[in-house]
Amino acid sequence: MASIIENIEGTIGNLLNDMVDLSVMALMLLLLFVGGYILGSIVGGIARRVLRTNKLQELFVKYGAMTSGSWSEITGFLGQYVKWLIVIFVFASYYNTVQPLTDLLNYATTFLVFIVLLVVGWILAGVLYKMVREIIENMGIEKGLKKYGVADALGGMDIPHISATLAKIYVFLLFVWIGVSQFEELGVFENFMEGLMGYIPGLILGLIIIIVSLIVADFAGDRLKKKKKAPFAAGIALVAEVIIVIFGVTLALPKFGFEDIEIIKWSFLIIVLCLGIGLAIAMGLGLKDSFARVGKKYEKEI
Repeated sequence: MASIIENIEGTIGNLLNDMVDLSVMALMLLLLFVGGYILGSIVGGIARRVLRTNKLQELFVKYGAMTSGSWSEITGFLGQYVKWLIVIFVFASYYNTVQPLTDLLNYATTFLVFIVLLVVGWILAGVLYKMVREIIENMGIEKGLKKYGVADALGGMDIPHISATLAKIYVFLLFVWIGVSQFEELGVFENFMEGLMGYIPGLILGLIIIIVSLIVADFAGDRLKKKKKAPFAAGIALVAEVIIVIFGVTLALPKFGFEDIEIIKWSFLIIVLCLGIGLAIAMGLGLKDSFARVGKKYEKEI
């Protein structure tokens, strides 16, 4: 009987000890959370206030990096993220032997670096967009195209806007690539971004070649069409435009990743040959009477 009572007392004692331990653990967790939350709120609030200074916002808006509203949203998100990152840091520092907490802290810190890189990339891309657009507008490229009557070759495209947008996208993607490289788990995506960043410059160069070929073709075609005294001026202008555009596309294709362009080259030669034959036949049929008169003239002289 005594042994049974001792067993019951021991069990109750163990339960009480476990309850005390759990209570202490729960209290410690609560204190850690409250302390981390307060500390995180202070640090996050300071970071948010520093980033939301009027001079900084005015600077970003002035240089076209972003609007004041979007900057407020970004700083608000960063402030909240820093707050919860510090909460995780407090828990991970106290329970430094708990590997999942350490892994979570490392991942959250890396993700913060990724977010900061995205924000910096977006700011620099916005500044570069405004700079490139203003430079191209000051160069007067569009005015020059209108002056020589070749602005319609681009279908009304806004060259400063398109050029600045391409520069903005490239710079932002560059920072995305740098940010992705921070994650070892995203090796495949990092390789994809590396290939994309290597492809974009060639893509831009190819687009420039095609745009230049369109401008040159339109300029040459307009000049030939104005030669009203020349026979078949419109037909010759069309042939010249097609040849120039096809030539430009042939030069641009390797920049788009099409290394084997033998088929394109032969197609280009065949098209030029067909256009030449067609033009020659048209001129022959159209000028047969003139040729006959000239022939009779020389026949009489002979």
